[in-house]
Amino acid sequence: MVKTVRLEPSTFYHEVISNGKAFSLRKAVVPFKVNGIIEELYVKNGQRVKAGQLLAVIEDFEYKTSLTTARQALTKADINFRDDLLSKYMTADTSNLEPAKIRTSRIRSGLDDALIALERAEYNYNNTRIYSPLDGVIANLEATRLNPSQNYKSLCTVIANDVMYIEFPVMESEYGFISAGMPVGIIPFVDDSLLIQGKIAEINPQVDEGGMIRVRAEFRNNGRLIDGMNVKVLIRKPEYNRLVIPKEALVIRQGKDVVFIRQDSLAIWKYVTIESENSSMVSVSEGLTPGDLVIVRGNTNLAHETKVKEE
Repeated sequence: MVKTVRLEPSTFYHEVISNGKAFSLRKAVVPFKVNGIIEELYVKNGQRVKAGQLLAVIEDFEYKTSLTTARQALTKADINFRDDLLSKYMTADTSNLEPAKIRTSRIRSGLDDALIALERAEYNYNNTRIYSPLDGVIANLEATRLNPSQNYKSLCTVIANDVMYIEFPVMESEYGFISAGMPVGIIPFVDDSLLIQGKIAEINPQVDEGGMIRVRAEFRNNGRLIDGMNVKVLIRKPEYNRLVIPKEALVIRQGKDVVFIRQDSLAIWKYVTIESENSSMVSVSEGLTPGDLVIVRGNTNLAHETKVKEE
């Protein structure tokens, strides 16, 4: 008993298969910009947050006091500036004074220094409140409440995993096969039944010491992949109007590639020339013709002109 398929010209897909890692296209490390005790912590790892959402609060007594002091110092410096103008130039109106005289009075009164000090104090106080820079998921959160912020390199990382990219290597010999914009299939190791479509975004035009070229592809995440996941990458390039058979139809006889076809009730072997192959199919350049009934099952033990019956 054999199973056959009628051979007709069809599309053959060249394949490049590689392994790579998936990374989020947008992610941000959230730093502690000021030192102090972490008074409040509102998030945990894996939690979704919105851009502008409050993540943590640093104890702000010293920074609030410094801000009040800086505001008072600015008020005092402004008074000194106007007194200097009156005493030196007999006017508090700067519209008719030379820029050099105004600059000198600002320096003598300490006005510029007070403005800089106030800007620094406002910056420090504002950064006792830490907000998310983007929509995403909290990761790498190690900081804990009631501990000094300076004990940690950062508060956390916010990862937006709606759009991701993969980095993967291809062999030098495959460089001419790939191009920017080419579609790729992405299969995560954790679920080989899942196929995600993406496109090649970048090809690094340099071969490394191992004879490999680095490629980057981007894709929209379906929520199943997270930053750093291992994936399998499948690139397929079509070639049209080819005679394509399943690999199961190909057998070896006397060290040569052979395909059995059914003619009436006989199995006839045909020597074939393989043009290309991928993971499941073979493109044949010589030995077969359109319309042949190619035996794809039950061919393992056949010999030339063996009588066969269709399943």
